[in-house]
Amino acid sequence: MCPNMLQVSSRIIFSIITMIVSMNSWTQINEFVRGPERVYLPTDYSDSNSYPLVILLHAYGMDTAQAESIWGLAESVDNYQFVYAIPSGTLDQSGSYFWNSKAACCNFYNSAVDDVSYLYQYIQGLEKSFNINANRIYVVGDSNGGFMALELAYRFPDLVAASVSSAGGSHFYPRNHPRSGVHILQIQGTEDTSILYAGGSIEGLPYLGSEATALQWAEYNKCSSSNLVAGSRDLDPFLSGFETEVTIYSQGCRIGGSVELWAIQKGGHGLGRPVPRSSKLQLLDWLYKKSKDGWPSDFNGVIPPKELGLSLNNVGFYDALEGLVYSCLRLTNNGEPYSFEGVSDFDVAFIITDALNGKIKLLKYRAFNSGEVLNKDFELPNCSGELEISTGTYSDTLQVDATFYEFDFKLIDSSSDELVLVSSREIPLR
Repeated sequence: MCPNMLQVSSRIIFSIITMIVSMNSWTQINEFVRGPERVYLPTDYSDSNSYPLVILLHAYGMDTAQAESIWGLAESVDNYQFVYAIPSGTLDQSGSYFWNSKAACCNFYNSAVDDVSYLYQYIQGLEKSFNINANRIYVVGDSNGGFMALELAYRFPDLVAASVSSAGGSHFYPRNHPRSGVHILQIQGTEDTSILYAGGSIEGLPYLGSEATALQWAEYNKCSSSNLVAGSRDLDPFLSGFETEVTIYSQGCRIGGSVELWAIQKGGHGLGRPVPRSSKLQLLDWLYKKSKDGWPSDFNGVIPPKELGLSLNNVGFYDALEGLVYSCLRLTNNGEPYSFEGVSDFDVAFIITDALNGKIKLLKYRAFNSGEVLNKDFELPNCSGELEISTGTYSDTLQVDATFYEFDFKLIDSSSDELVLVSSREIPLR
């Protein structure tokens, strides 16, 4: 296969696809000037909410508009409530956009461009511009973009929660294991003639097949190759029944790591051109089940609306995806500042142990905003919660969905750090 063949194929594809115009607004991050990078936001986007980030990496020879016309993920931004970004590769000497994935596809003219570093900086820029949940950064790559998605996961496993390679492949030659676990999904049609299911080479450069890619990442994630979970899916509407064989490596894996292979029996290039709506919804559902187990941001909290008239510029929130309450609390003893381990202000995460009776339990903690990071209003965030040691009373202002409340909890078990809700009051808009 040669670059001209890939380029011609993409042009034929787009001659029969009607371009989809999203109802969601899209913008560009001005500091990135490679090409038409697009960022789609939920229509009700607010810095008071934290959002997963979905990155789509285009195929060889496609720009960001063409990539969206194939995948159509913008139409799901509102329902799933995520920030959706489509960055751009660079143009090669044939005038085709590509990603330098350091693998067989598709740096045909030996460019020295460092796309891995670029994408890392691109994601950091998105995190600065929008309220992104750092535990839920997802990368979806199409063909050449699939190679790139796997390379980004390999190089920055602490950044990426899950990477999806649709008709991509992993590097052929052995390398050291990545630093931490990543959730990997490999999708491939068994009769793909562009990127071969069993592996192959492009202009003499070899690449792993889909099964070998899954096995390589199962080893990286230290997953057991026995006791595999098998299943089936219906991903191709032109093939009868549940044509896709699913293999899951989930036993004994590193924290934050797992591997799945979706092998579309008699299927073609990836998830198709365009991707069927049912398939992309299955993909989003798969992504939303994957996350890191770290903290969602540099410090806990969101900016409350000015209409609430609060003196606080930062309040805690309930993360429905995680099922956790994230906030900050200040320790006091008889009204005076109190320190524990040399710290008085803490980021905290509570898990709900009994929703019916209002019980929560401390899951983890750390020093609050130790890096003195500014919020989106370029202010140092303050701490909304207070734990009075002498009485065991924890008071806080928290966002739940789109509503803000004042809560009071009482410590009921100091050995397990469990508290019970005593009172709550909705804060009305002024």
